[in-house]
Amino acid sequence: MSDLFLFKLCTDGGAFEVRPKKRTKLDLPAISGELASMTKMRIRVSLPAILVLEDDNQSVTVYPSGKLLLRKFPSEESAKQIALLLSPKLYSSSA
Repeated sequence: MSDLFLFKLCTDGGAFEVRPKKRTKLDLPAISGELASMTKMRIRVSLPAILVLEDDNQSVTVYPSGKLLLRKFPSEESAKQIALLLSPKLYSSSA
């Protein structure tokens, strides 16, 4: 799927989880606006420890470790598309 991250269904089945393959440390407040723009979602929470983006139907939670939780996506494929969209910004060495 990607050289940058691992993608799987969460154990409770309510969300998809994305984890970077390499150790990452993100400055969430610094990238929150760009991520919201990329996903066309609004920022619900922007703190150093957590970033939550949402629209009327789905949400993306980003952690400083680069872990993503993708909730309420209509399909696995739509969740993967968001992961692929965000991964260059989150997991490249220039992030």
